[in-house]
Amino acid sequence: MNTLIFDGSPHKNGDIAALIQAFCRQLGGETERIRAYEVQGKVSACVDCRACWKQSGCAIQDGMQEIYEKIEKADVIVIASPVYYSGLTGPLMSMMSRLQCAYANSRFVGTKLFVKEKIGAVLLAGGGNGKPDSALDTAKMLLRAMRAAPAGSAMALKTDDVPAKDDAAALQAARELAEKILRESGEKAE
Repeated sequence: MNTLIFDGSPHKNGDIAALIQAFCRQLGGETERIRAYEVQGKVSACVDCRACWKQSGCAIQDGMQEIYEKIEKADVIVIASPVYYSGLTGPLMSMMSRLQCAYANSRFVGTKLFVKEKIGAVLLAGGGNGKPDSALDTAKMLLRAMRAAPAGSAMALKTDDVPAKDDAAALQAARELAEKILRESGEKAE
């Protein structure tokens, strides 16, 4: 199984990393992690040029072209992000804005940027008093744009008090989500 993780955290070993680690240990297979904070400058945001309204793909030629290929090859797509003001992080949203061409290609050109169907998952971490609902809804929408049917989510939402690496319930939820994906992928293979 080939898993592609979009990591929206600025921290390589923070709360999101703990959830990703628990998830991946349970899931197994090959995993690639694309860190949004590291692709800044290599992948620009959508500029609404609307070229994708008239032609397949995206007119901006940068690092996102390689990411589109990785998305198509993946069996599982994960959106993993801290929750900032009830949303996904800015660098993650900047990169993910480039999925706009998937929608526009389908609607206006009649082509599909992504053909292969996948399974999707969401991992969120947050502290403070914000709610994750908006971030979760956005993540699910992004998964659907990549043709990844959302299988569920795992969240560590009290990280101001308990780091995700110490949140037994959140880590268990990440492992259970991986197990669910393994079951679903097995059912699809049969």
